[in-house]
Amino acid sequence: MAHPDLLIVGGGIIGCSAAAFAAERGASVVLLEATEVGAGASGRNSGAVQHPFDVVLGGLHHRTLRLYTELAADSRDFAFPAEPAGLLMLTDDRAAAEARIAELRAQDPELAPTYLDEVALRADEPMLAPGFGAVRLATGYPIPPDAATRAFARRAKAAGAELRSGMPVSAVSGRRVTLEDGSQLEGGAVLVAIGPWTAELLGAAAGGAAAIRPTYGVTLQVALADAPRSVLEEGAVHTVNRPVGEEEPDAGLITFSLVSVNGTSTVGSTFLSRAADPGTLASQLLANGARYVPALAGLEVLRSRVCARPQSPDGRPFIGPVDGSPGTFVAAGHGPWGISTGPASAEMVVAAILDDAQVPAELDAGRAA
Repeated sequence: MAHPDLLIVGGGIIGCSAAAFAAERGASVVLLEATEVGAGASGRNSGAVQHPFDVVLGGLHHRTLRLYTELAADSRDFAFPAEPAGLLMLTDDRAAAEARIAELRAQDPELAPTYLDEVALRADEPMLAPGFGAVRLATGYPIPPDAATRAFARRAKAAGAELRSGMPVSAVSGRRVTLEDGSQLEGGAVLVAIGPWTAELLGAAAGGAAAIRPTYGVTLQVALADAPRSVLEEGAVHTVNRPVGEEEPDAGLITFSLVSVNGTSTVGSTFLSRAADPGTLASQLLANGARYVPALAGLEVLRSRVCARPQSPDGRPFIGPVDGSPGTFVAAGHGPWGISTGPASAEMVVAAILDDAQVPAELDAGRAA
């Protein structure tokens, strides 16, 4: 395809869903991915689609749920739960839990937050350690980590989009991209959807999106015989800075989450300022998780993964046209909420590209960081 209507840089959840939406509207689309579809955070997350606890992002999340439901209805290879498994925010501080419940009820009543005391909690999830209660929320849809990204990639191809893997891009200027081998491609528009590498690729034109920084997530996959039905998270009262190592402490967070789907449980998670070796963190993550799920202690790690999440200063993505670079658009900066809000963001940026639709000010790519 010599001159497509849309060139997309990045084969994550946003790039793949944008390719599908644009191609289904009749646009010619070429997607360029440096390695393979879902190679970054879109394929190495914990596997839980859940509410982002943000009023602005809540709308993106609810739209994303509808898009996943539609995707599953038309796919033989992708399934999406009809109802949430539920999210349990584990805590031993009931007063803090009640305060959080009031806050969440005001933010989004559909979350239906309720408090489970220790007796009710262990009746619901008997593998949990004693001594904890939980805030239960009507969110949390477990899916295999890369399932949605690959399903949208298949849908994009079926609609006529061309997905090219092994095509790293070194620069974007207006409607033109330069590949690492020096060759160039030009399209009617270019969408940059490469998460934490957005600022590096766009350079001076990045604007507010230049503030996107990577936060590194490490997760472990284990086989847990008695896996919880719900998504588990360490409550805010337990989330504290824990150094990765005595010699080189990291300012990020190491906390606990557990998502189980298709016989595999994914234990996390970290929010670190630099890449870490999953092997060195495995014992720490399992020990932390064993405080809540004792059966995690000493389990064999089947697979460990690390990814860089694109974190923006306010936790909200930058979506829309890039100032000073006509024809360039961006959708990046979703932090840990990529698979929970990405498809709706892709739909929004495609409308901006094809229809010149306006993006809400709180998400606009031209806003200050």
